[in-house]
Amino acid sequence: MVEGIVVGSTMLAMLVSPFMRAADASEVRMIRVLQDTPFSPAADIPADVRKECTELGDELPRAIVRANRSVTLVSTPTALTEKTGRYLSIEITKIEAHGGGAFTGPKHMKVRGVLIENGKEIADFEAKRGTMAAAGTCTTLQKAEKDLGADIGVWLTNPKPHAHLGE
Repeated sequence: MVEGIVVGSTMLAMLVSPFMRAADASEVRMIRVLQDTPFSPAADIPADVRKECTELGDELPRAIVRANRSVTLVSTPTALTEKTGRYLSIEITKIEAHGGGAFTGPKHMKVRGVLIENGKEIADFEAKRGTMAAAGTCTTLQKAEKDLGADIGVWLTNPKPHAHLGE
């Protein structure tokens, strides 16, 4: 009887332990991203695009989350950097676009990001995506954000320093 209890409890521990380790590993690997992507202070963005496209930077973080389940969005820069662990700092560095939607040609967006772990930079990237659609300038740029977010989400599964993503 005692042998049965010992063997049974050992078997149960063997079955449960891989799941416990996986849960611990996922918590450690969680990556924080700001829920709104800011413009770099030196960003090259046409004034008309800045004025019209007030939701620029909103779609990129959501697209990253859709592409990588290890990402969690935070609402403030303080929440991004205050804890130990990993966080991704991203900023929009350039937008090549003019108002007028599809009539004014393709639209391009460039972003830069740095992955920090416990206060130390471990990887970084620059990314660019262009798109052209039969839609307004802002909608077309949101499509570029979605594509960039997918690229970044994939990169986060195996981040490397000085990576170039997108086009």
